[in-house]
Amino acid sequence: MTMRRAFLCLGVFMTLSAATAVAQDRLGDLVAQGGYDWLIGRWVATTDEGQQVAFEQKWTLDRHAILVDLQMRDFKLAGMIIFVPSREEVMQVSADNQGGTWKGTWRDEYGSAVHTTQHTRADGEVQKAEIVYTNVDADTMKVAVYGFDSNGYRASSAWSTLTYKRQKGAPAAQDSGDSAQGPLGDLMAQYGYKWILGQWQGTDDEGRSSQVKYALTLDQHAGTVDVQMGQFAYHGMVMFVPAREEVIQVGADNMGGWWKGTWTEDYDGLVNRHERIQTDGTSEKMEHVYVKVNDGTIKVKRYGVGADGYRASTPRAGLTLNRVKGEATQK
Repeated sequence: MTMRRAFLCLGVFMTLSAATAVAQDRLGDLVAQGGYDWLIGRWVATTDEGQQVAFEQKWTLDRHAILVDLQMRDFKLAGMIIFVPSREEVMQVSADNQGGTWKGTWRDEYGSAVHTTQHTRADGEVQKAEIVYTNVDADTMKVAVYGFDSNGYRASSAWSTLTYKRQKGAPAAQDSGDSAQGPLGDLMAQYGYKWILGQWQGTDDEGRSSQVKYALTLDQHAGTVDVQMGQFAYHGMVMFVPAREEVIQVGADNMGGWWKGTWTEDYDGLVNRHERIQTDGTSEKMEHVYVKVNDGTIKVKRYGVGADGYRASTPRAGLTLNRVKGEATQK
């Protein structure tokens, strides 16, 4: 595995040229119109073997996205649900603490919410399933998991069915995952990139201030990125796909855009190539090049990417990020 192909680093620099008005086509509107607000909240179920399953869905980015967390014994999953207006599709991307990545879509089915998902394990094996969420009452829902038959249709019998009860009050504190050493954290340490973790703030060439936070999650199998620039906010997930030896990043913003990209490196520094897809389906490709100045300072250059797939020779803008006072450098 080359360093170029397996570079594992968390980071993002968002410069937005879209209008400042929040788009009307947002996930929160769609959920409310469909009557699926009951899905939001913290839920707990108990399996036939007595194992507890904790599941939570909560709003973020002014109801443009939903954050998903699930835990059962040693298994943890984190993801985000995004509405893509140009495709009229609700999509979910997730990662788990066993090296797996997940992608799928949501749809309505006679009053139940159906999540069709594809799970790619660390060894590359792929398994598909459908998860059907049915509202019983204000504090109860049933969740059935189905496989697919040889013809590609959902099986008639569920693999499992659990009854979840809504949980009241504040959630219990959870381990951030920074103490464990999963493959993402391990390779970041191996190549000396853990210095980027933590909170940063800075000002770009146009005088706009930015706050950025990079963190590890899922026992260091994945990472999260949060950006605030004026009224603009972004949340993203960074995931390593072992079977492809590829680092990917997927995110959403509070103006209706969703983002997808990859991480590599070249002679200039660490490179995040990403694409922002707007609500009308138009998109823009960019490359952000990160250069470490010292433990407390990062320089970021933003380049456009042409139709030929190559980045421009001159950056459009630059950003200097400084570590927030009191944030320790991670080794």
